[in-house]
Formats: sequence, C-alpha cells, structure tokens
Amino acid sequence: MTPKAVGIIGGMGPEATVDLMTKVIRITPARVDQDHIRMLVDSNPQIPCRVKAIMEGGPNPGPVMAQMARGLEKIGADFLAIPCNTAHYFIDYVKDAVRIDVLNMIEETVNVLERDQVKKAALIATSALLNANLYTRELNAAGIELILPQEDYQQMVMETIFAVKSANFSKAESCIKKVISHVASVGAESIILGCTELPLVINEEQYSLKFYDPANILAKAIVNKAF
Repeated sequence: MTPKAVGIIGGMGPEATVDLMTKVIRITPARVDQDHIRMLVDSNPQIPCRVKAIMEGGPNPGPVMAQMARGLEKIGADFLAIPCNTAHYFIDYVKDAVRIDVLNMIEETVNVLERDQVKKAALIATSALLNANLYTRELNAAGIELILPQEDYQQMVMETIFAVKSANFSKAESCIKKVISHVASVGAESIILGCTELPLVINEEQYSLKFYDPANILAKAIVNKAF
C-alpha cells in the first residue's frame, strides 16, 4: 500500500521543520526507500512572526499559512501538519483554506498525556503561546494541572528559543537547564516542550522528568495517518 502524502507548513523555524522530517523518517516502518512517506514541504521562514502577531498586534501569519496550505494541497498533499506550536493559534486559516485534513499537534499532545494519566505537567513554550492559552484549554479539559515558569524563567525560555534560531546552541543549552531545574523544583512531574526548537537543545537522559515532545508526537500521528 502506498502511504498518503503529508504536506508540511514549515519554516517556523527551519531547524524545527527538518527535525520533524527526521522524526517521521526514523519512525516509519520502512525497509526500502519506497516504503517511506512522501513529504511535501514548504519551508517558508518569511511567514510573519507568530509571537509578534499575538503579543504586539504584528502582521497576521494566517493568510500566508493558508496560501501555503493551498499550494501543498494542489501539488498532492493528502493531509497537512504544522511543526510549530504557536502557529496553531492560526490553524483555522489553514483549515478553512483546504479540503484535506489538518493534524493538530496540540490536541495530539494532550491526548498522549491523558492516555499516560499525567496529573501535573509543566509547559515550556513561547510567551505568545502561553498568552493565547492554546495548551491551557486542552489540559484543563483533560483534568491535568498546569505549571508555568515564573516570569524570570519565562524570559529564559524565550532566550533559549531565539538562541536556537540564531544557532547559538551553547547559550540555549545553558538557559534551558535553568528553566528545567526551576519547574522541577515547583512540582512538575512531566514537561511539555511546547516549542519545536526546544528538543534540539535538551538531552532527556540527563533528567529524571518525563518529557513530551509535541514534534515527536506529531511525527507519530503523521505516520499513523499516512498508513
């Protein structure tokens, strides 16, 4: 059976897009090239900044994402995925633009936490995502207590994310270690890595906490849907 083709609305950021593709490849049950999933990728770093759009009233990325979605559908995508948590604030623009299904990374992630019977989780994400309550609504509905970093540590989260985007990985690793220690000290049992840049600078084996990587969860959802 030929698997369905996924269209990836990428570039938010480029490293995170490539990371998702790698995750999909590695978990696909393939023996030869032809067993793999066709990925149609529009990696467009010129999409307006999601953080500025939500926090500062900046240019709306929704119409650009919708245009990308239509293009991916036109060239043969059977369904779509968006490897950026904060961009899901604008997911309705994408859904309204196409006739094919659009996977929701946030819903997929919360479903996994609920299945694992997680009771208390910290969310490390952009300030814009926290402000938009994207995970908050879903976690509350699932009865999962949410822990957020205190203000100073939330600033470190943002420094981590932008350090990854600028390839300053040593700074990113230094900042995120402090954030993880902080949320663990206030009772977090699990951590949701609510920005797709974060898994790129975290070695999960260094910690006793359980990490939930939405990009990895999305990759599994892509493979499941493709087959």
